[in-house]
Amino acid sequence: MSDPGLRLMARISTSLLPKVPELSEELCDRVWAAESEISAAITLSRADLLRTCVVHLTQILGQLGSAEPLDLRVPVENGRERALQGIPLPAVLHGYRIGTQYIWSKLREEADRIGERARAALLDHADELWLGLDRYSEAFQESYRRTVAERARRSDQERAALLHVLLTGTTDPGRLAEAAEGLALPRIGRFRVVVADPEGELDRCERRLQAVGVHSVWRHTDDDRVGVLSLPKTDPKGLDDALSGGRVGVSPTYERIDETVAAVRLARLTSASIEPGAEEVRHHGAQPVATLVAGAADIAHDLAGRVLGSLLELPEQDRALLLDTAWQWYEHGGSTTETAKALYCHRNTIRYRMQRIEQLTDRSFADPRHSAELFVALQALRLR
Repeated sequence: MSDPGLRLMARISTSLLPKVPELSEELCDRVWAAESEISAAITLSRADLLRTCVVHLTQILGQLGSAEPLDLRVPVENGRERALQGIPLPAVLHGYRIGTQYIWSKLREEADRIGERARAALLDHADELWLGLDRYSEAFQESYRRTVAERARRSDQERAALLHVLLTGTTDPGRLAEAAEGLALPRIGRFRVVVADPEGELDRCERRLQAVGVHSVWRHTDDDRVGVLSLPKTDPKGLDDALSGGRVGVSPTYERIDETVAAVRLARLTSASIEPGAEEVRHHGAQPVATLVAGAADIAHDLAGRVLGSLLELPEQDRALLLDTAWQWYEHGGSTTETAKALYCHRNTIRYRMQRIEQLTDRSFADPRHSAELFVALQALRLR
């Protein structure tokens, strides 16, 4: 080592190495007393903190005055350990600041003891020293944040795997029980499945459900959002409001967690029974015909074409006018008067349009079976 200043820095640090056990005890006491979030952490004992102080002081003092590259393995490993222990990052960084100030004060004391030249060397290399200590802190932070991100990603993957078991089913009761436990769901209780449009705000929905006392777990895909709701003994007020936003299908209530797969199917059919673009929370059974049509959408659409026949071949404006008139007639209980009010026209106009539909489809609104076929055909078109 040709640099006299580096030789003096090495002498200062080397003379402190035998005192590491004593210095570590003092530093540990300072950090423990100053940072309540560390001393209160169940996962970190004082012995663990003392060990960390010993390791850090030994390496830092051993490297001072050395021409070798700074070894950052110690702060990297410490960052990983503290992240896994769940100790808040600001708390540990505060501890690092205390440690940095403590090391500097001890180096100054030792330089003063050795003499003027040692003190001058310490001041000459102060920038390098502080830069090295900053790199220690940066290495710790990077490792801590990387570990937190990896842990969160792993947690999300594990949660997704548990949800997959719950929503798609398994013949292994043990796996199902493990999935329920991992998702904080009871095996026996009151449950409903919710299927909603994928564009909804999932986080807001979860928060609103929590506000009314409902625990929920969700899977969000490009196609839809599927949620399993764990309900209290009676439905809380505001449950539907908490679910609102887009098309939302709700399954019947069930009591065993192993019935979730069947409930998913019913909730999905119920969601599909709501017209595209509408905003509605619909419970299974509220619109049975629409649900049946949604359950066999392709067949229903094919039959709709056969039932409505040449009506569908009209120019778009005429076709839309007649289809809307028929739908409004059903919506208003078969009342020509109420349909006329809804469409802002005379009752005779409605009668004329209904007659045209009957002629084009060869079906009569007065015949219950014909009327039912027309209604199902209209429902299929609207869901399409």
